[in-house]
Amino acid sequence: MSLRALRTLVAIARKGSFSAAAEQVALTQAAVSLQMKGLEEEFDADLFDRSGRSPRLNSAGRLVLRRAEEILTLYDGLRAELDPEQAVGGVLVLGVIPTALTGPVPRALAHLKAEYPSLQVHIRSGISDDLAPRVEDGNLDAALLSEPPFAVPAGYEWRPYDVEPFYVVGPRNAEPQDAQALFEHLPFIRFDKTAWAGAMVEGHLMARGVHPPEVVEVDSLEAVLSLVEVGLGFGIAPFNAARLELARQRFSVSPLGSPQLQRRVGLYQRLRHPLRSFTGALFEALRGECEYK
Repeated sequence: MSLRALRTLVAIARKGSFSAAAEQVALTQAAVSLQMKGLEEEFDADLFDRSGRSPRLNSAGRLVLRRAEEILTLYDGLRAELDPEQAVGGVLVLGVIPTALTGPVPRALAHLKAEYPSLQVHIRSGISDDLAPRVEDGNLDAALLSEPPFAVPAGYEWRPYDVEPFYVVGPRNAEPQDAQALFEHLPFIRFDKTAWAGAMVEGHLMARGVHPPEVVEVDSLEAVLSLVEVGLGFGIAPFNAARLELARQRFSVSPLGSPQLQRRVGLYQRLRHPLRSFTGALFEALRGECEYK
């Protein structure tokens, strides 16, 4: 069994076909097929269901895939432990929710860069429920996202570093104490209720029997704020400390609920990952910036 064959197996699982995997690992499709045949002979088990148009991993193949990912993570981790800045080319692909990009994240990244001058950080922005699967399928090394509303899968961890309370956000000329008037008289510009943050707000309002008039639903918190700013309605959004100060310059803001509804933001990653030296340093920098206990 070779590490190269295991990497090819992982590539097949992630890319969905032998041909796409061949391109990723710089082999011919025939060479990929030979590698997989060699694995099957070595394990004396079929790893693929070949009844369809293209082979798909069967139960045995999925088991081998899980073990292959663990073996490769341990192997790649050796280099990271010996020389973190040379690990995987010194590139960290980090998912970040848009609200986190304003606030502690830029300063924490500056701390990380000072500690590891050769490190390159590639940022991929997205909402939490899109970023988490990208960590799990290996397209992201880690992600800064809100607390998952489900049990974290085995082999992964989510660690909080900040809290973002939710606020009722109205046009700037509205008085903060008039939040109830906003609910009664202005359209509610809702963040997608299928997203994690949107589902939290929806649950909060339903539990209190609040039914705002004329709902407009959008898939971006920044879009919510843009529509509120021009007077098209009111919204509900979470703010970290830095974003809250900026929001108060543009909007009327008042806490949502008593006790105030809030979400935690944290780092989501695989427990065993060759870049944990980087993500660990980033996490500690974020905790320091946010003074999170």
